[in-house]
Amino acid sequence: MKMEIRAVCAGAVVLAAMAWVQDAHAQRSPWWERQKAAQASEATSVAQDGSAQPAVQQPYQPYVPAVRREKIEGPGYTYIEAGAARVDVDMYDVSESGNGGYLRGSLAITDDLYLFGGYDRVAKSWSVDAEHAKVTIDQAEFGLGASVSLSRRVDFTSELSLLRLGGKLDYKDRDYPEDDFSGSDYLYAGKLMLGIRARPVSNLELWAKAGYLRVDDNLLIDDSAVGNVGIQYRFTPTWGVVGEAEFYEDVRFYRLGVRASF
Repeated sequence: MKMEIRAVCAGAVVLAAMAWVQDAHAQRSPWWERQKAAQASEATSVAQDGSAQPAVQQPYQPYVPAVRREKIEGPGYTYIEAGAARVDVDMYDVSESGNGGYLRGSLAITDDLYLFGGYDRVAKSWSVDAEHAKVTIDQAEFGLGASVSLSRRVDFTSELSLLRLGGKLDYKDRDYPEDDFSGSDYLYAGKLMLGIRARPVSNLELWAKAGYLRVDDNLLIDDSAVGNVGIQYRFTPTWGVVGEAEFYEDVRFYRLGVRASF
């Protein structure tokens, strides 16, 4: 019986302490401060005029949670970007490169999730006497990413995306037009990337990611590990210059562009 009485008393003490802590915490909250200010204003009006007067409405000051402040200081996930692209291919003892452009964007749908997509298109041409050949390679990507704040300025990211890899060959011979040829093909791949994005200072952002590319069965390209590193320098809060390199087993993409962040 004594044990039960002691347990009940201890429980009552714990509940009273919790209630006191919650009340003290509430008194430190912005809502409690606004309520106290409104009550003080109403009491002053009654004391001066002898009758209740409507309290002067205090201007609303939005409360910004700490997590949101960290996001403002950390990497950004809503932007559009465009620029020049280059691809280097080392395959079957052949090394070639092509130049072109790219377009990319990202949209934060919550504090921790974002959609992203991009399109790269590069080409390489050869001409020998009357013969002319052109190879065009394009890559389209769309995916979903998630970020976890490791600190005020550093995020851990994970991204899952679908890629469409396409290629086109055009061959023309002015002396023998009947030999002209044009053909194209494409395949799909899935990509998973894990990485770190950091904003050590307000005008500089860095990222590094690694992952794996799973390609549909084909005769030219195999599954591959993937690496990605990049940097952005912001010369205004909105506009910045971006440089990025992406490495597959036999293919390397290089990008240099301009980004507008929102």
